[in-house]
Amino acid sequence: MEGMVAVPGGNVWFKRVGGGPGLPLLVVHGGPGLPHSYLRSLERLADEREVVYWDQLGCGKSDRPSDRELWTMQRSVAEMRSVVQGLGLNRFHIFGNSWGGMLAQQYALDVPSGAASLTISNSIASIPQFAEMVARLKSGLDPATQSAIERHEAAGTTYTAEYQAAIRTWNETYLCRLRPWPPELLAAFAEMGTDIFETMFGPSDFRIVGTIRDWDVFDRLAEIRLPTLILAGRFDECVPEHMWDMHQRIAGSRFELFESTAHMPFIEERGKFDRVMRAFLRLHD
Repeated sequence: MEGMVAVPGGNVWFKRVGGGPGLPLLVVHGGPGLPHSYLRSLERLADEREVVYWDQLGCGKSDRPSDRELWTMQRSVAEMRSVVQGLGLNRFHIFGNSWGGMLAQQYALDVPSGAASLTISNSIASIPQFAEMVARLKSGLDPATQSAIERHEAAGTTYTAEYQAAIRTWNETYLCRLRPWPPELLAAFAEMGTDIFETMFGPSDFRIVGTIRDWDVFDRLAEIRLPTLILAGRFDECVPEHMWDMHQRIAGSRFELFESTAHMPFIEERGKFDRVMRAFLRLHD
């Protein structure tokens, strides 16, 4: 089943897949601006429960308004609240990957809901801390790649082949290490809502100057009372040490490290991901 639901700023597209005795799983995609399609792997869980996707405003099959004032964390939380209410989700699990994990944390902190659990996949709780992480990881790249990133970002020539090759090296090291990348991941990047990313983050992960540049809920994590699962990747740009610190601050949370994963365990370590997710969701149904 698919359709549209009204949110602040426009209408967003949703899809509901599968079913079963378990509570629905609401999937919150990353980016911001990367449509839901790269998370298609989670449909493997739809034999036990309904899996619910939506494309956030400005990307995928949702409306693409031109008003850049819309691209804030506050409006994104209001969007997620409207999706939950519009789809009649009373008791449900939340899964958020990357930016979606940030949005899910803010939602869990600020919006009373019927959420039964929270899974934070390969994400962060602080943009200032993330900026330090990526600067440190970038300094570990080979000198030519590092130089290409810095030179072209300084000159505003990020459209060049040299810069794109350098970013490909970064992405294949710290985003997804599976070769080749699966079609759904390539397609999601091809369809990305770049206006959203540039307005909220900035030109790249290395220059975060957008509306969420100061976002930080690290010191509020103790307020999260939901049963929480934290998924980290050994090679992730959201470094596992940071995610371990998040785990330490959320009482009763569970931490799972994927040793062969960068940013996407649902693609990179599918068998273990499915086992971990199924067990956690069943426990909290």
